[in-house]
Amino acid sequence: MAIASGFLVSNWLGWLIFMAVILHKVPEGFTASSIMLAAGHTKAAAWGASAVLGIATVIGVLTVTVFTRSLSAGLPLSAGVTLYVAASDLIPEVNRERGVGVALAVFAGVGMFLVLQHFFH
Repeated sequence: MAIASGFLVSNWLGWLIFMAVILHKVPEGFTASSIMLAAGHTKAAAWGASAVLGIATVIGVLTVTVFTRSLSAGLPLSAGVTLYVAASDLIPEVNRERGVGVALAVFAGVGMFLVLQHFFH
């Protein structure tokens, strides 16, 4: 939903969200496959789990594209989910790590967003 909503707002935002989702979905696909294999399922089932993840992403994009009226709900919903996950999972995990490496990585991600916005918006 986030990808299509972003493109409906502007090309720059759409591409930024697309890249973020791709960077997120690749490791998520490996995770889904690994979980299936660790649970004793076949390689075909592991590939199937990754395929379902990819298909669900495409269905989300097509749904928002077809129902453009959902833009008013799609982008805020996606942003809210992202903020919730960041606040409840990412930041506490960053605070548990010793040293500043992980915290610097989070800030580097925010900095990358600001640089992209400066040059491409």
